[in-house]
Amino acid sequence: MIEVETVRGDAFACNVYRVGDALVDAGDDAERLPPADEIDAVYLTHAHADHAAALAEYDVPVYVHPAESDAEPLSERDVRELRDGDEVTMDGVTFEVLHTPGHSTGSVCYWSPDERVVFSGDLVFDNGAPGRADTPDGDPDALRESLERLASLDAEHAYPGHREPFGDIAEKTRIAVNLV
Repeated sequence: MIEVETVRGDAFACNVYRVGDALVDAGDDAERLPPADEIDAVYLTHAHADHAAALAEYDVPVYVHPAESDAEPLSERDVRELRDGDEVTMDGVTFEVLHTPGHSTGSVCYWSPDERVVFSGDLVFDNGAPGRADTPDGDPDALRESLERLASLDAEHAYPGHREPFGDIAEKTRIAVNLV
């Protein structure tokens, strides 16, 4: 069974998740993160500053969708691109990369069918609210499609980019589709 440690507390209340020696997102407050020498990789759900600014403290590979590989918080980082359908392994668990644009052009989710767990970034939150699509690189139509894709997964547990982890993913995403 997957073990996920939740790290909170940066200025934007961005969640950072630790899975073994990897982080999912990095937030913007490096002081709240595990020591850099304990982390081997960072997997970003997207490259907005509230999810990636703390990377300045880490000299590890940073995985992100190609649409965001040149984002400002990633300058001078060892950026590696991930595309829809790619697989990554965190702490022995395989995750499929799902390109889920809408909140940003290069937003992704990390989905483990074996564990029925998804790291959903800013796609949907525990209260059924959708991620914002009024950002400079947001797209409401793409957000709706991405939410529908997430709803089709057989996921039991979601770890969002903000707020609390949650279950009832299909129901929360259906609510979110109607709010976009």
